[in-house]
Amino acid sequence: MPMLRIEPVFRWLRWGVWGERRSLSPVEVERSSTGNRSDSPRTAFASTKDGKRRVGEGTRRILRWVAAAAVVGVCAFYLVRHVDPAQVGRALAGADYRLVGLMTVGHLALLLPLKSLRWQTMLAPMQRLPLTTLYRYCLAGCAVTNLFPARAGHAARVVLVRRDGVPVTGAVGVQVLEEICNAVVLGLLCTPLPFLLPLPLPRSVRLTLALVTLGAAIGVALSVWLALAGRGRPSGLLRRVSDGVAWLGRGRAALAVFGLTAAMWLLDLGQIALAMAAVGMPPSYAGVALVLLFVNLTNAVPVTPGQMGLFEAGAAAACVAVGATPEQGLAVGVLYHMMQFIPETTLGLCVLGRGVLGRAPLVEERVEIAPDR
Repeated sequence: MPMLRIEPVFRWLRWGVWGERRSLSPVEVERSSTGNRSDSPRTAFASTKDGKRRVGEGTRRILRWVAAAAVVGVCAFYLVRHVDPAQVGRALAGADYRLVGLMTVGHLALLLPLKSLRWQTMLAPMQRLPLTTLYRYCLAGCAVTNLFPARAGHAARVVLVRRDGVPVTGAVGVQVLEEICNAVVLGLLCTPLPFLLPLPLPRSVRLTLALVTLGAAIGVALSVWLALAGRGRPSGLLRRVSDGVAWLGRGRAALAVFGLTAAMWLLDLGQIALAMAAVGMPPSYAGVALVLLFVNLTNAVPVTPGQMGLFEAGAAAACVAVGATPEQGLAVGVLYHMMQFIPETTLGLCVLGRGVLGRAPLVEERVEIAPDR
């Protein structure tokens, strides 16, 4: 297997995640063509602006890591005060790892292929890509997200499909709509929770769930408008964005996307139920759905690589709310997280190591809109 080319990968991460790639300004173009004229006032002013930009980027990066350290510290403090590490170790040691293995197989053989199929359906109006290619790209994106903060895997997926001819604006629009679809379907699945839990959810949680669902529905309506309005534009930003949401203008494709999203969430619910059963917790729909809701609410703040700490904290809090001990809840969170983190990171790094990011030629961004069927 070819060696992983480290320098191009990190250069790509800088460009795609932290936005350090930029076009040369007219002053910089003039400087590159006529030499470094440091005595020019315009050149000095441009250098000052570049220096401030670099300082700002460095400050944001430092703040991001400080926030991540603070979150991990708070989680560690809670664990020390409220959780017995010995009991957590016994819960993990006594878990039924046959169920954990079943969770892992289902994640790799069912959930990720469904995610790739949904991605393929949403990209189809711009470019039809093989399902196996998108599956590899999903693994690569998961690996990058697990190793870097700020959901860097989203940028990885945009870069990868761009190399296959998908325009950046369209790829970003598809990812935004993925999150909107996820929020809408998750809100629908969690709607019965106030009626199923022995103790009703706090009013703030119910209000948050309602607002998320309403906001996502508004986002879908706006996306449909973009899909229909952008088609009438021969060019421009609105036209390029509409390419990424064009599937919403086709009833069959939109139904397929929402159906695949629902199937993915149902598989996630099944995985959580298996994690609960593995540590001796009797699974119920209310408990499983609450874990899924809490985990995704904590994941909405991507401050740590792979959501390490936040993921487990959300799962533990949900399990405690349905009557489990903090040690059982933490064990459920660890098993549910690690059965995704370990295989995704391992296989995704293998994909990156095989040179997916190292291909030099880029496909031209010449895309035709597929005709309606």
